[in-house]
Amino acid sequence: MPATPTVPAKPLPAPAAPTGHHALETAAGRGRLPGFVAVALAVPVGLTAGVLTSFGQTVLPGPLGGLANAVTPWLVVPFVLGALTRRWGWALVAGVLACLGEVAGYYLTSHLRGFGTSSSWVLFWLVCALPGGGVGAVAGWSWRRDGHDDGPSTRRGRGLGGAVLVAAWWAEAVVVYLALLGYVGHAVVFVSAGVLTFVVLGRYGRQHGGIARWLVPALVLAGAGFAVVYP
Repeated sequence: MPATPTVPAKPLPAPAAPTGHHALETAAGRGRLPGFVAVALAVPVGLTAGVLTSFGQTVLPGPLGGLANAVTPWLVVPFVLGALTRRWGWALVAGVLACLGEVAGYYLTSHLRGFGTSSSWVLFWLVCALPGGGVGAVAGWSWRRDGHDDGPSTRRGRGLGGAVLVAAWWAEAVVVYLALLGYVGHAVVFVSAGVLTFVVLGRYGRQHGGIARWLVPALVLAGAGFAVVYP
C-alpha cells in the first residue's frame, strides 16, 4: 500500500516590522536601561553628585567654582539618566529621585563638614527638584529618541530635548551670573558649557538644526524659570 503523501506545513507569517512612530520608539529603546534599574540607580547617583558638589565648592578655582554652585550642572544628572532609560515615565521618576538625592547629598555633606545649613533652603530646593528633575530627565529621554531619527525630519519636537539643556546653561549665565550677580567670568564658563553641550548633543543623530530651532522658546522658558527661582 503506497504511503500517504504528506502535505508540508504552511509557514507562519513573519511578524510585521514596526513602522512609523512605533518603529522609532522601538529603535530608541534598544540599549537602554529598564525602568526599575534606572530608578534603583537614581538615588545613589544623585547622592554622589550632591557630595561632589559640596567638596567642589571648596576645590574648584575662580569662575569654575560656579559649576559647583548652580542649578544647571545638577540638571545634567537627570538628563543623562533619562537618556539611558527605556521609557519616558520611568525616566521622569528616576530624574526626580536623582535631583532629590543631589539636594540630600549636598546638604548632608555640607552639614557634616561644619558648614551652616538652613532647613528652609533645604525644603526650597527639594521642591525645586521635582520639576527640575522631571524636565531634565524627559529632555534626556527625548534627545536620545530623536537621535534615532537620523536625517531630515518634519517632526515638530525633534531637537527640543537637547535645546532644554543648552538653554539652561545659557539662561543661568545671563539671568543669574550676569544680571543678578555680575560675575562675568562665571557667565563665560556657563556660556562655554552651553556651546559645548550644543556641539556634543547635536552630533547625535544630526540634531544641530532641531536644537537650534527650539533654542529661542527654550531660552525664554528657562530664563523665566531662573528669574522665579532667584527673584
